[in-house]
Amino acid sequence: MKPPGIVVTSVLLTVGYAGFFATRPAPPLAPVIERYQMPDRAVALNEEIVTRFLYGYAPVAAAQRELDEDDEASVRTAILDAKAREFGFASYADWLDTNNTIMVTYHWATHPQPQQEVEKAIASVPTMVALSPEQKAEAINGLKSGLAQIQNARPSLENIVIVERHLRSLKPFYNQWVRQQ
Repeated sequence: MKPPGIVVTSVLLTVGYAGFFATRPAPPLAPVIERYQMPDRAVALNEEIVTRFLYGYAPVAAAQRELDEDDEASVRTAILDAKAREFGFASYADWLDTNNTIMVTYHWATHPQPQQEVEKAIASVPTMVALSPEQKAEAINGLKSGLAQIQNARPSLENIVIVERHLRSLKPFYNQWVRQQ
């Protein structure tokens, strides 16, 4: 039989240890490479491309994060191109176009009525007391311009169908993509 002090101490340590991990915030995800960017070239998605993107996102993002701002552009490009090629992309630019195509397609799959969202946002601008009339007009014009850009970026039905199959897996990446400031 164990002495009661050891049992009590073990229980307290176990509860404290579990409490420590339960109260810790979740670790941050890999940084987003480009936020709210329209793809330079829309990519025709398929299951393989989305899978390669999911597996390659963290390593490509980590390579990008590790690069020093002082490095020459050609060195940075070579490193990022090599990392993207490890996951079957032709280059970092190809990976970036795939990233942005997937994110825009995810947005369309989960928010199929951008017109309504923008109209709601425009309707809320006049109630913003912190903005001057000029700033309100600028915000409204920006929202209208953004809507036109989003409507021009409507993905193909095939891309939407592929992304809809991966909504749960893509959600963390999308949440990073939309968080900007």
